[in-house]
Amino acid sequence: MMTSNIAESLNAALKAARNLPIDILLECLRSLVQKWWMVLPFNIIEYQVRDEKGTNFTVNIHNRTCTCNRFQEDEMPCGHAVAVIAKRNLGVYDYCAKFYKTETLKALYEENVHHLPHKNEWNLPQHLDIVVLPPKATIPAGRPRKKRIRSKGEPKVIITCGKCGQPRHNRKTCRNPPIDKENKQKKQKA
Repeated sequence: MMTSNIAESLNAALKAARNLPIDILLECLRSLVQKWWMVLPFNIIEYQVRDEKGTNFTVNIHNRTCTCNRFQEDEMPCGHAVAVIAKRNLGVYDYCAKFYKTETLKALYEENVHHLPHKNEWNLPQHLDIVVLPPKATIPAGRPRKKRIRSKGEPKVIITCGKCGQPRHNRKTCRNPPIDKENKQKKQKA
């Protein structure tokens, strides 16, 4: 059924070229298929992208926008825009802002950058004689945190009791009977 539908679509598209010689017919077929694969996807303005959490985002690469707003704010393609750009076989760097490009950085440092003179040689106006102090900050009450905050992908460490060998508690809070030394050594080897 799928094959006959595709054949009928091609027959309808090549209706005018059917009576032409074979080499011209094949050239018409090639150009038609090329048009379908290259031109039609570029007419699509907005793409729907779903992330790993199941949230839908709308990406418009012509306007350089995404509903997550990172494409607009950073002026660099977000992950959703990168997915659309890669699907269309386009260059990701073409959608970055001008100031992220190497040419702009090179142009910044083309001219000589002069260092500051010594502090004694500065010419400061008298009305700018202001002393800038560090911000007033209070040290929070209590003991400073010693444990570091674990990153997102880092696995949690499960504590095991040294007395009974059970997980999620320690020797101090253990209410289970102690294991004899032979069983404890067998558990550690396994």
